[in-house]
Amino acid sequence: MTYQIYALKYGERDTKESQFFFREASQKPLTLHFFIWVILGGPHPIVVDTGCTVADAQAKELRAFVSPADMLAKVGVKAAEVPVTLVSHLHWDHWGGYSLFPGSTFWMQREELEFWTGIAGQHENYRSFAIPESLAQLVRLNYSGRVKLVTGETEVMPGIRVHWVGGHTAGLQVISVPTAKGTVVLTSDASHFYRNIERRDPVQIITNLPQMLAGFEKIDALAGAKERVVVGHDPEVATRFDQVEPGIIKIA
Repeated sequence: MTYQIYALKYGERDTKESQFFFREASQKPLTLHFFIWVILGGPHPIVVDTGCTVADAQAKELRAFVSPADMLAKVGVKAAEVPVTLVSHLHWDHWGGYSLFPGSTFWMQREELEFWTGIAGQHENYRSFAIPESLAQLVRLNYSGRVKLVTGETEVMPGIRVHWVGGHTAGLQVISVPTAKGTVVLTSDASHFYRNIERRDPVQIITNLPQMLAGFEKIDALAGAKERVVVGHDPEVATRFDQVEPGIIKIA
């Protein structure tokens, strides 16, 4: 079985190179694009990451924000009816939009949940990357049976697999998907930009540097070709793949 994948851009924000490349001194401007991804072709759509809410977007000063639910509607998917959402990690821009998916079971690595609902809250360095209210709701969702915790590598649907890589966060997972082009890997923030993975130039925001470097190797091995790697925040995604309309990029 093969699937189709769309990257859906829901906002953008300017930053600096020094924030996203390891020991980079340059203050050159850098633009982040914020995405969710949707996998089609199976018995039901699977969404990767939840994006964030309009309140989160305003607080974090995103521009050109469009609700992830509205972006999904443009490709014929109703967010409220999505039964499975894969959560790469629990930073605000990947988990903050959980309420847009009231029918979903959220799949994430056990280590990620334990980290963000535990030790991360003890350290100021981590707090700015999460929203406490969203993490509190995660605990409630877990107790209500709507969180699927996995460890390592697990098949979600025939051929679609999640793979723990860590690095950027303790339990970050990437997703491999069989398509007509071959196996596509959605890296999320295991590689924010193509420069990260292609030059082995890690992001500054990490919990474990050796894990991040090993994650680059794993991503390349899973994809088998750099043309099948989809990174997490790079505007180049829109030029490396088929942008069918602004903000909607057909990966495969």
